[in-house]
Amino acid sequence: MKNFEINPLKNDTIPSYIQTLLTDDLVNVVIVKDGHIIQKKLDESFRNIFVDSYEKALPDKINVFLASEFCNDYELVDEKYEYNVNHVNSGLLIHVPKNAYVEKPLHIFYLQEGYDLVQNTRIVLEENSEFKYFEYIYNEQPSSISFVSNSIVFENAKLEYSGISRLSDDTTLDVRRNSYVYRYGKSNYSIAEVNNGNTDSKTNIFLQENYASGTSKTVAITSNIQTSTFKQMIEHNAPLTEGFIENYGVANNESSLLFEGIGKINKLMKKSVARQSNRGIVLGVDSRLDANPLLLIDEFDVEASHGAAIGKIDDEQLYYLMSRGLNIKQATRLIIGGFLSPVLRVLSTEGLKDDFINRVEQKTA
Repeated sequence: MKNFEINPLKNDTIPSYIQTLLTDDLVNVVIVKDGHIIQKKLDESFRNIFVDSYEKALPDKINVFLASEFCNDYELVDEKYEYNVNHVNSGLLIHVPKNAYVEKPLHIFYLQEGYDLVQNTRIVLEENSEFKYFEYIYNEQPSSISFVSNSIVFENAKLEYSGISRLSDDTTLDVRRNSYVYRYGKSNYSIAEVNNGNTDSKTNIFLQENYASGTSKTVAITSNIQTSTFKQMIEHNAPLTEGFIENYGVANNESSLLFEGIGKINKLMKKSVARQSNRGIVLGVDSRLDANPLLLIDEFDVEASHGAAIGKIDDEQLYYLMSRGLNIKQATRLIIGGFLSPVLRVLSTEGLKDDFINRVEQKTA
């Protein structure tokens, strides 16, 4: 990180909308605004978990995170990734020690207000640990956001990573999420993008040792003239590994939504499993939703499959619901709500669930 520099904080005010989400049942909260931690409330279960900015991690913690700098070995390092690494103005480190189990998720709110945000987050789970992480990216004014997170999941550790964003019109969001998983480790990513900005998202999971597994699940809704692209790759770098990619999308108005998933099993990675599914609903006459599922298989003794189902809402489903007294708008929302239900399971409070449902209703109206 050549030019790591935090801009001065103009104010530590929490936006009123975010305050509505900070209900009493939302515990273990960290709020990062323009590179500064302005609130941190963690319960006793986090007493051995390190959660702090890059400055606070130096020098005693930073070495463990340097081990997660594997990206230079892969073609995924592009100009946007390098820009983030070299121009970070907001950094957060999370370290979970061996044998640590935290039942309730950590909620991180990343707020952008005064400056374009270049956020870099690193998460390390040591052996036999289990951790749940939730991120919420938020802004109110048009801006540019570059977001990179790298996680490393060591032997027999389990990471549940989930996220959602609420961004203003004319915001551009570039997101790179990478996870490296070792023997018997599990890395499960569930991302919901229902923001109003143009989004370019890449999620990559690298299965590095035997019996590692990973899941990349994305729910996305586009509306108006929004353009969003979601690319996911799960690469099998060891035998006996399992990878699953799931995509759920809704395109409305004149928007464009693209899913591209890659299941990559390298040579000699026998007994590995790569599966992928894509489901999408096209609401607008001029909207477009594309799914490009790819399998790159360089080994015979494996299991691999992919599928895609893209189309309009089924007329028979609409007719059935309308025959039970719903109007077409209510029936459409009910079908879409059920279609997107996978994301509700990773939201920990009713406030976050209501927030997501309201966003879905706004973008599918």
